[in-house]
Amino acid sequence: MRLNILCPLSIGLCIALAGGLVQAEGRLIDAASAQVSSAPDADAERLLQRMAAAMQTTNYDGLLLHMRGGEARSMRVFHRYDAEFGEREHLLSLDGKPFEVIQDSKGCICVWPQSRYVVKGQSPAFNGRLSTERFAETRSLSEFYSITQQDYARVGGIACRLVKLDPKDSYRFGYRLCIHESSAMLLNLEVFDGDRRLELNQFTQLRIQEAGEVDTMRIFTNIEGFRVVEDKRPAPVEQPQASFQASWVATQLPPGYLLRSADLRSSPRTQKLLEQQIFSDGLGSVSVFIEQLNETEQSTRVDAAKPRSHGVMQRLVRDAEGYRLTAVGDAPEAAMRMMLDGMQPVTAHP
Repeated sequence: MRLNILCPLSIGLCIALAGGLVQAEGRLIDAASAQVSSAPDADAERLLQRMAAAMQTTNYDGLLLHMRGGEARSMRVFHRYDAEFGEREHLLSLDGKPFEVIQDSKGCICVWPQSRYVVKGQSPAFNGRLSTERFAETRSLSEFYSITQQDYARVGGIACRLVKLDPKDSYRFGYRLCIHESSAMLLNLEVFDGDRRLELNQFTQLRIQEAGEVDTMRIFTNIEGFRVVEDKRPAPVEQPQASFQASWVATQLPPGYLLRSADLRSSPRTQKLLEQQIFSDGLGSVSVFIEQLNETEQSTRVDAAKPRSHGVMQRLVRDAEGYRLTAVGDAPEAAMRMMLDGMQPVTAHP
């Protein structure tokens, strides 16, 4: 997942969260009670591929609920796709601190009404951790996840087919999706660490839009008089370029994890430039931020043995060679610790 400092809510996040909201009367059956069907894995893989395409190309709007770490947040999502503009997303918060985000392939606009603040930034080059299109690559995913189709469940009174992705090792989380078979729309998405559910995303309402409906891809907030900040840096690319010389290199990675992106970012805390490297196995993503420390900062070392977690999001820190390396992502501690322990300065790497 690419963490865009100026616009952290990516289109992948919006789509993925839209992967699940449930009405109060609808109840997803418990994982232990879901009986494995006799359908071959090929059926599960085809359903995942159909879902990924449907969630990308269908025009819809819905209310979504995102639950993580004992916290819940509801949002409204408008999603559109057409030949002229491609995929576009409009996200409105419905509780907590208000914000509004619109994003397409050209960039994103983030609005904070209470602060009277607007940020125009880049679209992340790497999709968010819950983006549904990542589930389409079933051939590569099947190397590290057991993909099985299971019984039917109900979400908001609508029947949907359960599909599970169970990790084959301790370096990734498990996923369970409930997909409406005829439309291939994703109604529910959960993330598990073993039997412990870390995150739940469910639709409370979902409506497929008719052709010719009013375009909702516009800011609803009156931003007259708001402070506007623009990120004018060149858009990052998905693969590291020869012109960018990484100062640190990963000498060991969990099986299946690859370097997906690398570039420089400005720290929101210190405004200093820091290096960001993104690793992913196709589902889980980890960003490693590399920041050079001054003498005062070096005297305040962190306890790398104490990871922080909030639902699926994990955070690990390591100080080494006058640098602070911070790993943030939706991967188990074992995967993130292996990455950090294997990071070495380029000069120290043969």
